[in-house]
Amino acid sequence: MATSSKTTTDNGAETGAPFTEKTVAAAHEAIDRLSERVAKTEERLRGAATHGQQSWTEKQEEVRAQVEGSVSSAREYARENPLMTAGIAFAAGLIVANLLRR
Repeated sequence: MATSSKTTTDNGAETGAPFTEKTVAAAHEAIDRLSERVAKTEERLRGAATHGQQSWTEKQEEVRAQVEGSVSSAREYARENPLMTAGIAFAAGLIVANLLRR
């Protein structure tokens, strides 16, 4: 009776080459380690992106509040000083008209 030197790999393929089997096993291990590293890196990147988005949203809200405060202050000043506001608007119009003529 003859003995067979063939073995079965994880994917069901039969091979008779021990070097090939060792190489395949080493490749699988390397791919598994690489996969773990990639997964960890992806997780860190997603966390950083989420944090960046939150920071961006907070900055937008701060700027929006500052703009609203400035507009509110300007409206209040215009109500309290209508002649001064009209004079400032007239002067700004003259400056813009002179700049556009050139």
